[in-house]
Amino acid sequence: MKKILLLILISTCLFVSCKNADSSRFQVKLSYKNSNKLISPQNSGKSDGWVFLEEIVYGKSQLPLIVDSQRISGTTGNLTFLGKSKNQGIFELVFGENALAIPLINDAQEIQIDADLSKTTDFYTVTGSPASKQLQDLLAEVGSKNNEIQTAFNQLDSLKKIDAPDSVLVAVNLTKNAAISQLNDYFKQFIRTTPNATLGVLALGWASRSLPPSEMDSALKNLKSRFPGNAFIAEMEKASQQQQPEQPSTDSWIGKTVPELVMQDINGKDVSISSFRGKYVLIDFWASWCGPCRMENPNVVKAFNEFKTKNFTILGVSLDKDKDSWKKAIVQDHLTWTQMSDLKYWNSQAVETFGFQGIPFNVLVDPSGKVIAQELRGEDLDSKLKQVLN
Repeated sequence: MKKILLLILISTCLFVSCKNADSSRFQVKLSYKNSNKLISPQNSGKSDGWVFLEEIVYGKSQLPLIVDSQRISGTTGNLTFLGKSKNQGIFELVFGENALAIPLINDAQEIQIDADLSKTTDFYTVTGSPASKQLQDLLAEVGSKNNEIQTAFNQLDSLKKIDAPDSVLVAVNLTKNAAISQLNDYFKQFIRTTPNATLGVLALGWASRSLPPSEMDSALKNLKSRFPGNAFIAEMEKASQQQQPEQPSTDSWIGKTVPELVMQDINGKDVSISSFRGKYVLIDFWASWCGPCRMENPNVVKAFNEFKTKNFTILGVSLDKDKDSWKKAIVQDHLTWTQMSDLKYWNSQAVETFGFQGIPFNVLVDPSGKVIAQELRGEDLDSKLKQVLN
């Protein structure tokens, strides 16, 4: 399991600040075993290495804040980390650089973690922190359901390549839709029942990519009624009320000439947006750490495979900061089109040039270089491409 909490928090573009005076100081007690089997850049099979307690801070240029650090000594041992925060927030124990990580919420003054470092999944238990345990369960359940959805999308792609009968395609498509519906039902139930506002907002942000607007509004109202006075929930409600999806936003790119952007691909070769002139191109802004981006990738893969023979292609622009994580996500998600990145995270030139506030984000550009659509997701992407390319 990679640094999955950072993935969730930043990818949903949410930061929760719930006043909790009792949690201003807290301890995380770690009991570990089999540290010699933990493989990471800092710890190549050795029984030593650093473990960091980090606070996840939302912001375009904000990296996780290291709160405390301890060094592993021996294959089995115990470490204590000290944290301080005026607000209830999101933390994680990180074993080395981009290695295993354990997500936490500081809803208790003492949190106990027991970890078996010979495993990569289900490798820890948490006690003393109800919110951290619920977050662990949330991650496991959503991960499982996302795998079901991904499997269905992969099956559809494979069946289309062999010209499978429509009856078979319909059956697999129904399976895919059922998996998405089950995920949405889980989100709604979780948001309705979680006793923790931080978890509720995190789940709502993640669910925003698949829940219909009316159900999002209902879930938001539920959170507001159960956590009155929560400042961030109030801001979410205000933003929701101000949205006018029927009209283009003032910062819409539609009708404008796409700006130039030059970055390097995974092999270090310069790639420019202008080099795609003459084709319809979907410029897709994403990152390996972005949960909603990874959830949307099967839709993008489907669109690419369906329309790539019709003067259409995709240019991926990543907000990654770690090249290995970026390359691994490309392989895992079957992103076979051109990818480029300056590996500067939210300081990327892409953010400054296009001015988007969150990812996933995309623009559809016609062969003349004019933007004809933006923020296309799921069925909207498929419908727009059929309209333009058929």
